[in-house]
Amino acid sequence: MSKIHAIYQGKLSPIDEIKVSPLSRAYTFSDSIYEVIPYFSGQPLCFKEHINRMRNSAEKMNLNVDFDIVTNEISTLAEALSLKNGYVYYQISRGIDIIRSHMYEDDIEIEKFGYALPMDFPSSSISAMLCDDDRWGRCDIKSTSLLGNVLSMNQAKSMGCQEVVMPRDGIVTEAGASNVFYFDSSGSIRTAALSENILPGITREILINSLKGSSYNVIEGNCAVTDLDDSPCIWLTSSTKGMLPLKNLIGTNYKLNKSFKGFAEISELFSSAMQSHLAASE
Repeated sequence: MSKIHAIYQGKLSPIDEIKVSPLSRAYTFSDSIYEVIPYFSGQPLCFKEHINRMRNSAEKMNLNVDFDIVTNEISTLAEALSLKNGYVYYQISRGIDIIRSHMYEDDIEIEKFGYALPMDFPSSSISAMLCDDDRWGRCDIKSTSLLGNVLSMNQAKSMGCQEVVMPRDGIVTEAGASNVFYFDSSGSIRTAALSENILPGITREILINSLKGSSYNVIEGNCAVTDLDDSPCIWLTSSTKGMLPLKNLIGTNYKLNKSFKGFAEISELFSSAMQSHLAASE
């Protein structure tokens, strides 16, 4: 892999030269938050929305963060993505303890880290597996506490899948690193309503807003996992996936209906909305 541009505590360097303390609370407690901001031909998609979501996560975690510094550091990292597709990952932890302790010092210094990675975003349909939602109860905070996601996604990987769809008590919540949408048997578009169990996805919001005024009805609410058996198309949304359809979902009878035209039609509306957002960032 070519050199990855990174920043740690305000200092730019290649990522493999960064040294992080083992007493970082990100390491010992997952006491940290993060964002992934996608760039297309060097332009960020919904930069302000990502910063605002990170600000909300910081407030819910009682992290005292100077977001002027954060935005400047992300913009500096993004220079490595000039005219390229890719993303900036940015993480904020509460800081580094003198020694591991659940209770942190009042004057602990915020720890900041980020990197920029050029990449081609996926566009082909993928396989997923149904896995129970065993995550912690505050998924509305974009925390690095992702053990539930990691265990489920690696279980799915062993079955040849690239993602998971997670139900809790028979109701679909999210995927491992995405929001979930599907067409139900009546032709409506369904997705889980925002709650403490659902991350407010930026791409999710772009899609929902792009469909307002269209012929497609979007219903946000409880989505029974049994609905998925009869769906002609299930898809995921995220900063790095965009809108990515599932070709199959292990644990259900779902198979992608390739002759179904609804997904292609809403993809055009979504793409137009994305281009408007990108143009506004120039």
